[in-house]
Amino acid sequence: MAEDEDAPTLPATVVAAHLNACATELAVGRGAPNVSDLADLTSVVHDLVAGQQQIAIALAHLADQLTARRHDDMSALAEVLSAAATATGHAADALAESRPVLDIVLSSAGPDAKL
Repeated sequence: MAEDEDAPTLPATVVAAHLNACATELAVGRGAPNVSDLADLTSVVHDLVAGQQQIAIALAHLADQLTARRHDDMSALAEVLSAAATATGHAADALAESRPVLDIVLSSAGPDAKL
């Protein structure tokens, strides 16, 4: 029997809790996130951009689910989620603007250049 490739592997609550734990790890502690060289910084920024983009998509999907259910009580929440999706997408786009600068610095200083 073929498995549906689009079906989630884990419940959304588990994935969201894992996301929260990972984001907390990046955000807390002395000098967090701790990156020591340009290669690590470039990798972290790349992953943060991709993560922001995926969060924007997840928020849009949640908004779409609420809108499709046509609950008047949930329409305001759907609007908030949709606005959050848009804002998160803009944040990802803004962060992505750092990639060319990182590439230039990386090529001139080298990946092992310490920060």
